[in-house]
Amino acid sequence: MQVDLPAALNAVDDLGGYQGELLASLVSAPSVRGDSSDVHELCAGELERAGMQVDLITPRVGELERHPEWSPPDPSIDVAAPERLVSVLGSSGEGPGIFLFAHIDTESPDPRGDWETDPYRATEVGGRIYGVGTADDKAGVVSVLAAARALLPHLRGVRLVVGLVHGKLGGGLGTLPTMAGVGDVDAAVYCHPAETGKGMAHFKIATRGFFNFRIETEGRRPAPVEIRTPISEDPRQGANAFTRLRGVLEEVDRWADREGVLCSVNRVSAGTDPIVLPERAVAEGAVWFRNGTVAEVFGSLKAAALEAGAGSTRLFGTRSNPAEIPPGHPLVAATTTAIAAETGVTPHLYPAHVASDIRFPIRCLNAATVGFGALGGNFYGPNEWVDAEDMHRATRVLVRIVSARVEQAGRGTPWPPVGD
Repeated sequence: MQVDLPAALNAVDDLGGYQGELLASLVSAPSVRGDSSDVHELCAGELERAGMQVDLITPRVGELERHPEWSPPDPSIDVAAPERLVSVLGSSGEGPGIFLFAHIDTESPDPRGDWETDPYRATEVGGRIYGVGTADDKAGVVSVLAAARALLPHLRGVRLVVGLVHGKLGGGLGTLPTMAGVGDVDAAVYCHPAETGKGMAHFKIATRGFFNFRIETEGRRPAPVEIRTPISEDPRQGANAFTRLRGVLEEVDRWADREGVLCSVNRVSAGTDPIVLPERAVAEGAVWFRNGTVAEVFGSLKAAALEAGAGSTRLFGTRSNPAEIPPGHPLVAATTTAIAAETGVTPHLYPAHVASDIRFPIRCLNAATVGFGALGGNFYGPNEWVDAEDMHRATRVLVRIVSARVEQAGRGTPWPPVGD
């Protein structure tokens, strides 16, 4: 088991022009989340040219909806047509495995008028490359592909797996179905920048659990004293759904304190007429948590709400289970060392992101996983950019992490699974 690290790093440097050209090709290939795209064909071609065996992953929504890590996409997405969302999985070699992945889908560039450059043309200005998806996450795709191309001729005794996925929409239609094909790996790296905008000064080892909830209460209008005259109704003779809802929400606050979770009610509605007692009231909110699963935490919330008088409760929208690896895991040390070697700065661990795709290898494969990426800005909006030199450094960091993994395995000290 070995990696010729100096040779692999030199290979990365020789691929400097390739990385810029590849990013330009990726940016010019529209791949807005949920939309049909051929970007996977471009990525599959690059993996094949690197000498990897390539599989295309099409999500089977009927099966995924029963998976404990499933997160439903935006309601506007037609999940009945998943064939338009194809992820790519490449593998090469035998032995202990390491998984490198990034996401190929982007946010929409609309409104186009807010862009100072063509969003579908990679435009370099002052060391920054502008274009839709440059930072989130096509620079990550470039680094993963370039690292694989640089590593494979100099990698022995280790299986390298690459995933290029549809990671938007909660990952359920791209990252999750890819997990079944990854196989036995004991480490994974998600090449995606921290959303703090600090580049490789931050990297992720944890992601918080999250879900949206809806609580409804029911009421009853009193009979009017005067026929068809709502103003004659005595509210004391009815049941106010909003009053009931207030009581339920007070209990939900107490529940959150007991459970040690963060809960926020952010939208409330009741009634249609200021004269008429509301017969239905609705509250919607969000919960963030670090322990347990969505099913367990929501189940506890539901029990508290129903006992306090709620008529119904339900989940909706994006949801994710929490995941984290120990700060003392060897992958954390290897990532810290690799980033410091390339940037000259010791990075900080960032534990606060919600619904990061690092949760999928951790929870589905029991593989230690970190997330890091190049310096970029204007995520999710006009004039998105990535730092060209930092993208190159991120590729070198990937090579160093894989090398550290191989070196430790060669010494007979494989990296432990998350549960150990």
